[in-house]
Amino acid sequence: MKLPARIKWSHIRRLYEALEPGLKASPLKLERPESGRVLILAPHIDDDVIGCGGTLAKHAEAGDEVAAIYFADCTQERMKEAHEAAQEIGIGQMEFLGYPSKTLLKQKDAAQRLKKTLDDYRPDTVYLPSLFDRHNDHLALNHILAGLYRENRYGFSVCAYEVWTPLVPNLVMDVSSTFPKKNAALSKYRSQLIANNWVEAAVSLNRYRAIVSGCGQYAEGFMRYSMEKYFELWQDVYSGKKR
Repeated sequence: MKLPARIKWSHIRRLYEALEPGLKASPLKLERPESGRVLILAPHIDDDVIGCGGTLAKHAEAGDEVAAIYFADCTQERMKEAHEAAQEIGIGQMEFLGYPSKTLLKQKDAAQRLKKTLDDYRPDTVYLPSLFDRHNDHLALNHILAGLYRENRYGFSVCAYEVWTPLVPNLVMDVSSTFPKKNAALSKYRSQLIANNWVEAAVSLNRYRAIVSGCGQYAEGFMRYSMEKYFELWQDVYSGKKR
């Protein structure tokens, strides 16, 4: 199967068809995440804090181990910013793979490097951008994880976060208490704030999530599934075939 590098409207249609049975239910609202070892997959440095920084800070406050892998655009400047942001959030382990942006599907060793981390770290929960986030590196990361699951059948849970494309979440996390940490972490990404005001974007989106869900003052939305179910959704959307 040729993996698509871009989101198409046919993928969106198939995603909503797959999700339709659950769309009539209100998302689960939580004040604290499930405990366990956490691994964040971030295509670019700052994606993790934009999408789930408040939730990650809650994991760290609860004493959970939190590790992150950054796949692309790992310049010295951005890695320095990532370390500063990690101190605000509580990310304890960081790995920088250093691929050029918009090339992840072409990197033949990316899957093996991710597999090694998954095998060594053995996470309970993996956070990554959603399977229809509007950036080809974000989509590529989902393809890579799906390919690994097909061969290894991991048992961890997946929490897909939103960066470029808002979700239809089935889980909303109240991050009111940790939002100051998220804001402080985002402010460390000085090189990225030149082009886009990600602090303002996060404030707006997280306020919106809180208002429409009735979940605190600030909230983050996720698609949370077992890895098995997340892989089934990926198949529904990108293979174009019924399971």
